[in-house]
Amino acid sequence: MFSRLISIAGCALLAASTLQGSSATAAEPAKLPQQVVDYIFDLESDDYQKREKATQALPEYGEQVIEPLLKVTRGDSLEAAVRAILVIEQVYVKGKESSIAKAEEALESLTSSPNPSVALRAEEAIDRHADIREKRAIREIRKRGGTVILWTSEEIAKYPQQNKLEPGRVRYVALGARWSGAEVGLRFIKRVREFDTFYLIKGHPLNEVALDDLRKAIPSTRFQTRDSDAMLGISGGNNDRGGCTVGVVTEGLAAQKAGIQSGDFIVKFDGEKIENFQGLVDLIGKKSAGDTVNVDLVRNGKLMTLKVTLSSWLDQ
Repeated sequence: MFSRLISIAGCALLAASTLQGSSATAAEPAKLPQQVVDYIFDLESDDYQKREKATQALPEYGEQVIEPLLKVTRGDSLEAAVRAILVIEQVYVKGKESSIAKAEEALESLTSSPNPSVALRAEEAIDRHADIREKRAIREIRKRGGTVILWTSEEIAKYPQQNKLEPGRVRYVALGARWSGAEVGLRFIKRVREFDTFYLIKGHPLNEVALDDLRKAIPSTRFQTRDSDAMLGISGGNNDRGGCTVGVVTEGLAAQKAGIQSGDFIVKFDGEKIENFQGLVDLIGKKSAGDTVNVDLVRNGKLMTLKVTLSSWLDQ
C-alpha cells in the first residue's frame, strides 16, 4: 500500500513539475496540493490521530481527491481503503454539485470492486443515504425531460393492502420525446428505489439494448408502452361484464378535472365500447394530448357522460 501511495503522490508531483515547465491550459489537470498528498499518505499512518485528521480534512478538497482515493481502495490496506470510502461518502453528502455527481459515480463503481470488503462498504455508504440519492435522481430525471410522479396520502389510502407505500415515494416514471438524457441518463432511474411502473411514451429516443439493461436493473418494475402522449390519469381494473372499473384517479390530470371518480365503471370512450382496461389504453393511444372526448360511465347504477380533455404524459 505504501508503494501505491508513493505512486499517487509521485503522479501529483510530476504534474506539478510539468505545469511549471510549460504554460498551463484549461485542458491540463491541476496538481494536487501538497497538503492533500500528505493527507493521503496519512490514511495509512501509524499515528491514529494523523489517520483521523486526514479522514476529516480530505472531504474539503472535493472532487480532486476522488480519483486518488479510488486508487487507495485498490491497495493492500483495508483501513486506508475504508477511510478513502468514508471521505468519498462525505464528498457525496456535503460537497458541491459537481463533486456530488463524481462521488456518487465513484461509490457506484466501488460496489463492483473485486475486494468484497470494499464493495460491501461502498454499498453500505450508498444505502445510508438512500433518501438523498433518490431525491437527487428524481431531480436529474426531471431536468432531462422525464416525468416522475410521487405517491400521495390520498392515493395510498385507496390501497390499504399495500403496506410498503409511503407519501413522497415514486409511483411511476415516464419518458417520451422530450427525454434529453439519452441512454446514459437512465442511470438516474436505476437510483430510484422500487417503484411500480415505467412508461415509455411514443417518440422516446431510447434503444432496446439500453432498455434491456434497465429492465435487469429494476426487475420488480413493470414496463409499459403508450402509443401517444395523451393520458386520462387513472388506474383501472377489468370486469367480467366488459368495461373498466376506475381505480386511482390522479389529482390534477384529465380524469380528475372532468369529475371521474374512483369506482366509476367506464363503458365507452369517444363513442367506442370498452372491453377492458387495455382496450381503454389502446383507444387513448389513438388520441393526442389536448383532445376532448366523451367518456360514458356508470356511477351508482346511473349512466352518465363526461366531457374530458386529455392530459399529457410529458406535462406533469
